[in-house]
Amino acid sequence: MKKSLILVLILLIIPLASAGEVRVFNHETDEWIVEEDFLIPLPETSEQVSVSRARASVGFGSRKIESNSLEGNEFELQNSELIPWGVERIGAPFVWHKTTGSGIKVAILDTGVDLNHSDLDVVGGINILENNTDLSDPVGHGTMVAGVLSARENEFGIIGVSPNVEIYVVKVMDEDGGLLSDVLDGIDWSIENEMDIISMSFGSDVDSLAFELKLAEAFNEGIVLVASAGNDEDILYPARYSSVISVGNVDSDNEVPFGSTGSDLELVAPGTDVLTTFPDDFYVLISGTSFSAPHVAGVVALILQNDSSLTPNELRNKLHGDVIDLGVLGKDDLYGFGLVQVKLNENDGDLDNRLDLLEQWKDSILLTILDILDSITGLVSVSDDHEERLEFLESLNVNGSSGEPFPQFLNYLSSSDRKRIVCGYGKDVRAERIEELGWGCNFIYKETSRGERVSCRCRRL
Repeated sequence: MKKSLILVLILLIIPLASAGEVRVFNHETDEWIVEEDFLIPLPETSEQVSVSRARASVGFGSRKIESNSLEGNEFELQNSELIPWGVERIGAPFVWHKTTGSGIKVAILDTGVDLNHSDLDVVGGINILENNTDLSDPVGHGTMVAGVLSARENEFGIIGVSPNVEIYVVKVMDEDGGLLSDVLDGIDWSIENEMDIISMSFGSDVDSLAFELKLAEAFNEGIVLVASAGNDEDILYPARYSSVISVGNVDSDNEVPFGSTGSDLELVAPGTDVLTTFPDDFYVLISGTSFSAPHVAGVVALILQNDSSLTPNELRNKLHGDVIDLGVLGKDDLYGFGLVQVKLNENDGDLDNRLDLLEQWKDSILLTILDILDSITGLVSVSDDHEERLEFLESLNVNGSSGEPFPQFLNYLSSSDRKRIVCGYGKDVRAERIEELGWGCNFIYKETSRGERVSCRCRRL
């Protein structure tokens, strides 16, 4: 009799949600919120997606996929590991000697992850859909997100933003999307298992108090929440909630070819032509804010390994202050606070002021191809492929067949080659010219077992 009475009292205090409903406790009003369950769709990216694949077993060589290596939708990457343009653009490689995300736990709420992919290492997780540990990804979306965030540094494939972060797969979606109830259960699992970050590359135009309250609960437990803003016009939920970092898209020219914008947009990150992992040891070139969000989640992981004492609010304020401010001065609807950057402490210099020499040269430094060739002579030992490309450039007219100044030709070089040219330019006496323009640069060249490592960091004087 006592057991029955206790059960009745529990049911009166904690109402059970009926089929098709969700319930979340509101700690501010001390009441249960009960809402109808609904489907959160996977992002529609077909109009923005350009899919190309390559086997991970193939070695890598060029640090950029050249257009002439594309045949149909397939390409091969050869001879060494590649740093995707987005990972480089946000400054991650500049801090890998200090932090790689090691020990930071990230829950990826998505369609699962290919556990057998050679470039991914999953620590654990849960399949909320089937209440088991089958974390496989028949859709591919979660695998693509995971690659941006955490592809390993392992001498082949690509490198993600935080290559040593601990990835936990929380499977809450399939090819049709996922129910809010499953997403809420995934957040609960993340809280119970003490995740540091939750990455969400999905969204809905349906506002839900239950969803907002559950995310606030995770935030109050010290979890940093990151979500994609969306690929259309209005920013979607959960990105619109105040506890969540809303992430929009930029391309390699810092333009916004697509993506949701508005006053709720907090940051932007690379989301166009992103090279990442795909099931069955493939790689893809893909576009969407789904892939902007894990760039930011990776940045958060790098920062947290360096300083785990930061609260979610402190970390967000730091992200706001470390951005490259794009568009109008300050926060705006198109870029939010700006393009996310990794900056660990004051001694790292102002990465938001790091010189983008490709753009600066277009506007202000008009040297010739021959000047560039002279400046790198003797600085680095270059590959045959590199020499062939430079010979091709040298064979052209000094100002190019179109009469354009030489910086246009930097577009024909891989990002690694451009970086070598930048280092050569600064290492030579031409560093004085950079200083005349108001920039100071540090140049680091190392020969490692994996090949050459050249880094250049420039900031305003």
